Amino acid sequence: MINIDSVRADIPAVEKLVHFNNAGTSLMPLPAYEAMINYQQSEQDIGGYETAEKFGELISKFYTQAARLIGARPEEIAYFDGATRAWQTFFYSLALKPGDRILTSYFDYGSNYVGFIDRVRREGVEIDVIDGDKNGELDLHALERAITDRTALISLSHIPTANGIINPAQAVGKLAKQAEVPFLLDACQSAGQLDLNISELGCTALTTAGRKYLRGPRGTGFLYIDQSFLSNMDPVMLDQQGVTLMGPDKFEINPTCRRFENFEVSFSSKVGFGRALQYAIDIGPANIEERVVELGKYCRQRLIDEAGAQVHDLGTYRGGIVMFSKSGVDPIKIRELLSENSINIWVSNGSGSLIEFQKRGIESLARASLHYFNTHEEIDRMVSLVSQL
Repeated sequence: MINIDSVRADIPAVEKLVHFNNAGTSLMPLPAYEAMINYQQSEQDIGGYETAEKFGELISKFYTQAARLIGARPEEIAYFDGATRAWQTFFYSLALKPGDRILTSYFDYGSNYVGFIDRVRREGVEIDVIDGDKNGELDLHALERAITDRTALISLSHIPTANGIINPAQAVGKLAKQAEVPFLLDACQSAGQLDLNISELGCTALTTAGRKYLRGPRGTGFLYIDQSFLSNMDPVMLDQQGVTLMGPDKFEINPTCRRFENFEVSFSSKVGFGRALQYAIDIGPANIEERVVELGKYCRQRLIDEAGAQVHDLGTYRGGIVMFSKSGVDPIKIRELLSENSINIWVSNGSGSLIEFQKRGIESLARASLHYFNTHEEIDRMVSLVSQL
């Protein structure tokens, strides 16, 4: 059970703002914000290298926190400046050859499609886009039929950027393991929203961002890679952080996932992200998932029943991202009205969801992305305004 009053007390902005843009960037809890400020102040007071030395144990704690959140081991975690960079690092470090096939879906993120198309252009790999089933979820039977000895990767966005659907990642993981095919899970929207465990998901690699449902600072993220798969991974780029330099013609690569890291990062952001991870762990990912799913369900029903809106989310199990529209009203107008009344939502019409939107004949939708600190009263306030349009 989440103490809503307590968590809202750690978010001063909610006194004057309703924040339904958690799929873009959430609001950091005060302990994470203060950890960043304290670290930055120390850099100002005694210097950057000296602060890193002073807070070394706290910096290293990030790996334990990230691993604990998803049921991994610290050596399977690498820190990045965002989910896309983490995703690209795994994807471009995966050896592919002409004729290899990548299985994905219409839900995959726009930047991921850029990577697919780039490797088609560079190396002659092929992309196989799996359609949805009758509920709109990834069609598992079609996926199973599409797996052949040429399949080199299965890529899936767990929760798309512009759809409340929760794709069946666990079932995809089982199929991937049976076929001995690497499975790359984009958990950019699901980490911090759902209770994730990599042993249940069966993914080879998982990527996520700090700024969204994990409530960390912008410019943070992490990559998980199954330790048993690391020996197959030759980083596309290396620096001194990922290796031990032995001499002018020799280095030894780091045996852990940290082989993919760069030396220079924002340490204050890393510390803040670690504290945000701990905050989520303390509340309990299962508690968070239960509340977010319930809030999403309540919001969809209220938009339909009271505001006369159309809800566009697919699937049988849906999370806190609510995509909606109102006949004859530009989604930009919905956002503007809500913004004038101190309610943050977003409008999805860009490349992040382009492939799915093209498939469904959608140009743009309003997106209200709810988190556990939001309330029914805040949803009612939004619905009341939308009903006036």
